[in-house]
Amino acid sequence: MDFEKIINDLSVEELVGQTMCLFVNPEKTSLEDFEKKIKEMQPGGIYLSDCEEYQANKFIEVANKCLKVPLIVTTDAENGTQVAVKGGVTIPLQMGVGACDDVELVEEAWHEIARVSRVNGFHWGFNPVVDINFNFRSPECNVRSFSDRPEHVIKMTSATLKGYRKDGLQACTLKHFPGQGIDERNSHFVTTVNTLSKRQWMKTYGKVYRELFKQGVDSVMIGHIALPAFETEKDELGYLPATISKSLMTGLLKGKLGFKGVVISDALSMVGLATRHPLDELPLLFLQAGGDMVLFPHQEGCDKVVEAVKNGSLSVERVKDAVRRILKLKENVHLFEPDYFKDLKPAGNIKELALKIAQKSVTKIRDFNNLLGEKFEKGTKILMVNLIKPFFPKELTGEDFAPLKKELEANGMIVTSIDNADYNHINKIKDDFDVILISSKLSSDNYDGGSQRIDWEIVMTFWDGYIMDHPKVIFVSFGDPYKIFDVPYAKTYINAYSQFPETQIAVARAVIGLEKFTGKSPVRFEGFFERQV
Repeated sequence: MDFEKIINDLSVEELVGQTMCLFVNPEKTSLEDFEKKIKEMQPGGIYLSDCEEYQANKFIEVANKCLKVPLIVTTDAENGTQVAVKGGVTIPLQMGVGACDDVELVEEAWHEIARVSRVNGFHWGFNPVVDINFNFRSPECNVRSFSDRPEHVIKMTSATLKGYRKDGLQACTLKHFPGQGIDERNSHFVTTVNTLSKRQWMKTYGKVYRELFKQGVDSVMIGHIALPAFETEKDELGYLPATISKSLMTGLLKGKLGFKGVVISDALSMVGLATRHPLDELPLLFLQAGGDMVLFPHQEGCDKVVEAVKNGSLSVERVKDAVRRILKLKENVHLFEPDYFKDLKPAGNIKELALKIAQKSVTKIRDFNNLLGEKFEKGTKILMVNLIKPFFPKELTGEDFAPLKKELEANGMIVTSIDNADYNHINKIKDDFDVILISSKLSSDNYDGGSQRIDWEIVMTFWDGYIMDHPKVIFVSFGDPYKIFDVPYAKTYINAYSQFPETQIAVARAVIGLEKFTGKSPVRFEGFFERQV
């Protein structure tokens, strides 16, 4: 592919447009309005989610009639196809994959995710997350991370990359450079800080990136994360987020680590970046610092980049370097060969693979009273007490743990389910049940984003200790694996890492003795109790 010929045929506006990845809401954007936006910005890529089946292909068809360079379509595929396509399949959250620890199964699953994604018009996933969950209080990392050990992050990431990138089906993105998992804040809310020294960072995050770059990586997403050990600039608010840091993007990532792929920003709208400069200035600052593709720009920001190229405050060669990287990424996924995957069909076993990973991930941490392992008799009465804080506060529907309840009942259990139960009510009814199953849906994936700690509303379930008086209480965390920090009194404790239907089914079967507990904890619990292996 003659990239220079393509580049020389593009106007300044079209060159700059290639560095833009536009957010498109498929539910609120007509194809006519989409065509107008494409003609206006001439973007190199778009991000889609919550599409109907095959809907993305319609957007691609419209865009490619207006563009000199094929459009690349991006989405998040950290946990399957459910973000991209409505009704898509969910693989357990990444920490669950880390607990599964089966590289062949994970590779096969991600290859099928890639196949389903490609058939539906997606080319580039913003995954996997390679952050290391060193701080158990990190609300942004946590269950999105494979592990708190760099070696395990490398191992599981390698498996996902091998399956996902096979045959050029999908491009991948390692995120979030220079690394979440140290700060206990959230970069959606604030610029977070990775406080490691140069030596510590190179032995951990640096090691992860270096090892994975050897395997071929298409892109890296820059997070709104400061890294003071490698930073040379500060403003009045402190060290710069990596998204506008030349020291981190050009000096460390492209220089010291030698990364040759596309550097894409995290979303510009996140508070960790948007509070540092006016929104329309951020695309220019990002490109000047060494970034290649802007995620979720507005037209005003794109126009400022065009103006900067024309007045010389951003060199045209810097833009061309970014476009070369973007064109190479598009070539890697065969966008210049429109019929390359015309006969592609998914294998159809993605749900089966998701369930296998879920079953292998469920981890028994404690069982002081030996409640687990034996088969429950049919007719066992189970009280499900569900601890839930809905993401973006909304009314509880009683359906959050419907798959768990359904699977238990399908195997002969008699189940009553209560959300955020009042302690006095529990005291009145607890003796009517053989087993109490406490299901915690509190994590960085589905809590309030700033913390996943138990609050006053949730702790009322445990008030007066009534619930723990029952002789058979099983606590299951369907999210944050460190919930035992808040419920150290749980004598039987299970980590499930995600609340997706496949995981709920796997937990139900393990609890009542139909499946074995095979998950290996991918994180350590120093300060709570000794790690289970």
